Amino acid sequence: MSHSKPRILLYSHDTYGLGHLRRSLAVADQLARTLPGAHQLLLTGSMVAGAFSLPPRLDMIKLPALSKRSSGQYKARALPTSLQETIAWREQMILQAAIAFKPDLLLVDKTPAGVHDELLPTLRHLKTWSPDTRLALGMRDIEDDPEATRAEWAERGVPHLQDEVYDRILYYGWQEVFDPISSYQMSERAAAKLVECGYVSSPAATRSAQAVRRELDAHDKPLVVATAGGGGDGYEILRTYLEMQSGWPGEAPFHSLVVTGPLMPQGKRRLLRQAARTGGLTLVEFTPDLLSYVAAADLVVSMAGYNTVCEILSLGARSLLIPRMRPRSEQQLRAELLAERGLVRMLLPADLSPVRLAAEVVAALATPRPAATLDMGGLARVSQAIADLLERPQLAPSDENTPGPNGRPTADELSSEENPQKAFSLGGVSHKEVIGV
Repeated sequence: MSHSKPRILLYSHDTYGLGHLRRSLAVADQLARTLPGAHQLLLTGSMVAGAFSLPPRLDMIKLPALSKRSSGQYKARALPTSLQETIAWREQMILQAAIAFKPDLLLVDKTPAGVHDELLPTLRHLKTWSPDTRLALGMRDIEDDPEATRAEWAERGVPHLQDEVYDRILYYGWQEVFDPISSYQMSERAAAKLVECGYVSSPAATRSAQAVRRELDAHDKPLVVATAGGGGDGYEILRTYLEMQSGWPGEAPFHSLVVTGPLMPQGKRRLLRQAARTGGLTLVEFTPDLLSYVAAADLVVSMAGYNTVCEILSLGARSLLIPRMRPRSEQQLRAELLAERGLVRMLLPADLSPVRLAAEVVAALATPRPAATLDMGGLARVSQAIADLLERPQLAPSDENTPGPNGRPTADELSSEENPQKAFSLGGVSHKEVIGV
């Protein structure tokens, strides 16, 4: 391992929305500052990955895109291939990237085994044939309802991956707000690997509030930014917002910027453009500089996705959150916990109507900006934790020489350089069986 020029591989599956990609790019940008000699390679399935500026010495591999239905089931987004064929294709691309790039560290965003276990062959390869490669898992603040998360983790073998495979678990949250160790009943071994980093927010806005307001021709009115993130499931929120704006008696007392998101279906975007023919309103489909608009806003109306909420809180903006309710309840839990602290306002989708939304917007604009009471320094701590892991290529002291559950050997024992023919096993399938060695 070259400590001065480490190679860092980042995995961001990006099947729904832009959150995973934006978070991975923010981490990569901070790593480029903390480790200026680092070379980074990002694996992503996002359809708009090329729209964002990249930090120096970072390249990307675009995986065939997946999309997620409202039921939570995946499918190929654009190609005429089955889910099984698409996952197999992505699986091989990820594995070949790891073999060619030879990373010193792999950082996986959120999904320990990848979508439909597509990371398992790569994890087996690295643990067996590149035992010095460090493996880090980035965990967002809330996965889902605790009971549902525990059941899903048990079904997918996540506790085993946390205990036996990953060297660090970087928690992108604050345990005072939500404690994943107790809520998800993480093992002592996993808890010993967890690093509480704080909330991860993107870098600062690139343009001043004055420049943004001039661009939007907002004049002296309050500015409300309504955004649905990637836009895959935000149509009803934005449609209701536009109905509220157009139904205002006279001209609305604020200027609105509505951002549909690049992943909203074309037909729904067309309907929103037709509904946006009213004064005091600007509608755009996508901007890679959303942070500058949020920073200039007097109020942000949005869903409660991790990245958007972190950006709102880091900027001290007023917000009205309308959380997604399915297939996971993480947005509702996040909004409820933050509303209890007086940091956001929340409106459930079941209560959404033009009249109710208008009342909430007026009330939110009349309240003071929230005080900054959360730890938003996550990017620096994530980057430092990765730098420390690269400098100290051992597992946490609590993991060393500790047998795994049910007497299984440790990850170090399974990946020993002295015994490379002993393939690391995950889910009952050996590395050799996967790559045909």
